[in-house]
Amino acid sequence: MAQRIGKCTNYSGCKLAYRNEKITVVTKEFRCPECGSPLESLGPKRTISPILVLSIGVGIVLVLAVVAILWTLTSGSTRQNEVVQLSPTPTATPTPAPTTPTPTPAPTPTPSATPTPAPTASATPTAVASVSGTPINFDISLPEIAEVKREVLKRIDSMPNVSQQNKDRLYTAVDRARGMGRLFTVPFDTSLTKVSPDALAQIRTELDRPQIKSLLDDPTFVLVILGYADKQGDNQRNLQISSARAEEVRNVLRDQLGIQNVMHVVPMGGTDLLDPRELAKNRIVEVWAVLP
Repeated sequence: MAQRIGKCTNYSGCKLAYRNEKITVVTKEFRCPECGSPLESLGPKRTISPILVLSIGVGIVLVLAVVAILWTLTSGSTRQNEVVQLSPTPTATPTPAPTTPTPTPAPTPTPSATPTPAPTASATPTAVASVSGTPINFDISLPEIAEVKREVLKRIDSMPNVSQQNKDRLYTAVDRARGMGRLFTVPFDTSLTKVSPDALAQIRTELDRPQIKSLLDDPTFVLVILGYADKQGDNQRNLQISSARAEEVRNVLRDQLGIQNVMHVVPMGGTDLLDPRELAKNRIVEVWAVLP
């Protein structure tokens, strides 16, 4: 009989179990000789052989290597298939190329060129003014027009006998003007403030000009009447003369010639702005159209 080693687990009634002694048994029954209880086997633990572990590891590595080789071969074949499929597509690209000439009919872009003349037609204010022989330029960026605008704005604040509300209204009309153009001038003799018969006839002639007629038919145009005097004499006196001349021209336009547009009078006082050498050229009234 084979020798077997065990221990008793009857801790309550067996001394051998209490002392946790190993019991060697050679009999057929694997029981405690002290109390007759079945023994718990204490045979040597089975350990895995290192050779077995090594062989399992080598087998796993080989399997992984085979899988990697198969995957590489498969992916390589699919790549080749894709390259072969891409080669026909370049041949297909020439076919779209003929289709592109068909959209190229440039007639469709050329209609878009027809709107471009339309913006130039938006510059009609200057074209309307140039109907007659002498054009009236409303370009407010021109140096001479910009200078007059600055002088007018400067004079508005110092206008006598005008309420602040009317000053503000006039200042806004001139300051925000989209265009300003001089329609005509009215000459005056020294110290005189009445429109002479010759000057009245000249005003009628100017108002009969087609471009001025078309402008005054538009009620949105505002007339700004600038009165001037030469620099001889007292400044206060010159301011009064320039104011009286401007008011006289306004009254003639409104009462005798029937002009219904809004008109503002601005006395500019004594000046040599119009001509520093010939004083007579500074004794005038200018009538300006302002496009709001």
